[in-house]
Amino acid sequence: MTALLTPRFWIGLALVGILTFTHTFIYKAGRAAVRAQWDADIAIRTTDALVAEHAARTKEQDLIAKNQKVTNDYNAEKKRRAADAVVSAGRVRELEAALAEPAGTSAATEPGNYGDPRSDIIAGCARTALVLDEAVKRMAGQTTALQRYIGEMLITP
Repeated sequence: MTALLTPRFWIGLALVGILTFTHTFIYKAGRAAVRAQWDADIAIRTTDALVAEHAARTKEQDLIAKNQKVTNDYNAEKKRRAADAVVSAGRVRELEAALAEPAGTSAATEPGNYGDPRSDIIAGCARTALVLDEAVKRMAGQTTALQRYIGEMLITP
């Protein structure tokens, strides 16, 4: 009990109280500062994420539009080539018909004409030329499409 009456005890108790009060105040102020920095960092990250998401959506929409354009161009080219193939096949049939009946006479009605091998050779050459022409057109179209695609990819990063 006599220890409670000494001034050292009361000075020590006062010192502990002051230090507790000051450290508690400093802890709360530091915690508020850290929380404010944390909230600011979260806000910056959220804004950055929204900007990046918007940029990704814009890029995706651009790529979808380019893909749709390429698809439409491909379908139009495919239809044009099909029409060209029909026209070419018609021309080959006309050529074969013209070879089968030279000058309006039938090969079967002429005496001694049992089928001219030259007509068969010419018809075969015409069919081969048609197949080669279609292959060349197809490769030319593919080359042009690839060049356009690569050109678009190099222009837009």
